[in-house]
Amino acid sequence: MSVTLESFWNRITRDVPTLKEINELFQDVNRVIRDINIKIPGITDTETPVTQITDSEALTLTFAAAGKTINDDGLGNFETMGFAAGQKIWFAGTGAINVTEMTIVSIGNDAATNDQIVVSEAITNDAAIEGTLVGFTVLTNYSWDNVNKELELKAAVKQLIDVMVDDVSMIRKEHDVVYDVDNASAGYYCTLGRSKIKLTDAIFGSEGGTIKVKITEDIAEITTTTFATVIDIPQQYEVVLENGVLYYLLSRPKHAGSGTLIDLKKSAQMFYYQALGELDKVEGERIVDEEEYELEYKYQEYNH
Repeated sequence: MSVTLESFWNRITRDVPTLKEINELFQDVNRVIRDINIKIPGITDTETPVTQITDSEALTLTFAAAGKTINDDGLGNFETMGFAAGQKIWFAGTGAINVTEMTIVSIGNDAATNDQIVVSEAITNDAAIEGTLVGFTVLTNYSWDNVNKELELKAAVKQLIDVMVDDVSMIRKEHDVVYDVDNASAGYYCTLGRSKIKLTDAIFGSEGGTIKVKITEDIAEITTTTFATVIDIPQQYEVVLENGVLYYLLSRPKHAGSGTLIDLKKSAQMFYYQALGELDKVEGERIVDEEEYELEYKYQEYNH
């Protein structure tokens, strides 16, 4: 279900006419979303955290510290190469600069003064350096280290199901296998802690290439209190959300009321906690299945 806060407000105020402050609805919607997130394994989704927009370009660049600018001494055209505002760019060259990862703020095209990129990071080196420049788009809340080929997942991820490079699934291996230079082009990855993925060094790097992840993630809490705010929650949890919000609102003394409202609160409370209990059972079954899968996976790995 994707519904605006205004639409949900109209539904709730039919039953709770004393509701006048949207901030109360905001708080209780998020309270219910947190309750649900604790109980469920997550929502399955496939996202594309990293897309390589430009291939490695061999250039001689001048990095101007004061203006946070990069100039192409060959009078090339950065936009023609495929670079654009908002992209992440990485530079590897013969000289040292203090940052290798930068974010493009703007691009200026003036053949008389060299093509110029303005970046958001402060550059301490002010010299001409030969090297390669490569550009990516990185999905919000993800982080990509192109030098070490490490992808940090967004905080909302509960479980990583699959990693795909150019739509081909990678194979999860132990750390020493992925770091082995002899496997640099193999389709392997390993996990570093809970939220980071390490790919083999040469498996990704072509223009137009993508890294995709299949994940389970938390239902997103809402972050603004405008009527246009969208509550994005799977349809199967819509009734749980509505009853949970009714229960929490009617538990506030200002909305408690009497008679019909008391009965509505009891009904909403009963439904809500029963629904959360059912979600607990589903999560318990998932954990058992997952543990059995992990045992089978380890056994197969050991026998290989």
